Amino acid sequence: MLNPQLDRRGELLHLLTTEGLPRRHVERLLDIAAGFAAADSAAAGATAHDGATGAPLATPLDLPLFLCLPAGEADLRQANEAAAVRLGLRPVALDAAASADGAPVLAPAHIAAGLPQGILVLRHPASGAAVSAAGAAAPGLRIINAGDGIHADPLPALARVAAMLRAKQDLTNLAVAVVGDIHHSAVARSLIHALTTLGVPEVRAAAPRTLLPDGLPQLGVRACATLHDCLTDADVIIVLPLRVERLSGALLPSAREYAAHYGLTLARLTTAKPDALLLPAGPLTPGIEADGDVAASLGGIEAELAQSEQHLRQAAFSLLAGGVA
Repeated sequence: MLNPQLDRRGELLHLLTTEGLPRRHVERLLDIAAGFAAADSAAAGATAHDGATGAPLATPLDLPLFLCLPAGEADLRQANEAAAVRLGLRPVALDAAASADGAPVLAPAHIAAGLPQGILVLRHPASGAAVSAAGAAAPGLRIINAGDGIHADPLPALARVAAMLRAKQDLTNLAVAVVGDIHHSAVARSLIHALTTLGVPEVRAAAPRTLLPDGLPQLGVRACATLHDCLTDADVIIVLPLRVERLSGALLPSAREYAAHYGLTLARLTTAKPDALLLPAGPLTPGIEADGDVAASLGGIEAELAQSEQHLRQAAFSLLAGGVA
């Protein structure tokens, strides 16, 4: 079965998911992003930032960047527009019909059909939406999945991988603990696929059973009976946001009970390695996923992750734009 994000030669057509994405493509995206990061670091202090990350490219890509994003995702829209300015892309907002919460509800294939060559950034509530859009895309239109339901969200996942590489260099001897609602997290699924592709030997998970997806062993993940077991001697800890408002009582009795059993505290973190890296996989609510002291310590890494995701966004745009016929 052909991978819908690769052409027949195995080259990258779209960035839809990290699942089945060959290691060389994952590493290439990370390497290109590191190049953007190095360029920004070299220019730091010489030029004030004005919303775009770094100076524009000497040779603009000169393609449209179609943005199909929920109305409420202002930060995501601004990040894509800033990356477009850096690369010489032309942002074009698509006027898709939306539900009450601002999410596009048009069929993904309808969104992609008829667009000219360029790049489409798509965020959609339906799992598999990006794959559907890619199937309807004309030659020369590239799709970047900015989140399709609970299925995949590759760029923020790869930003966490990049942070791990900066801190640990070698991923092939790490124990990574993932704490929280994996079942409803597109970022967690994308992160797990990327980690196993890059050779991380041990990925563990801790959460109430109702928040863990079926088939964890097939994903290369070991479900732990307790948070203590998951954290013991972990090199990296990924803490997932808990969207209490989306979970019925059948899935989670209460946020208080979740915090009592799975909330991260400084005392609980002492079971991990002394130099363990703690990475949030999204905005956390102090007192639920992590206590106030732990949550307060994450400001610096959250800013670093946002910058890393922006460099990866630029990497994906430049890589895909280079393959447009």
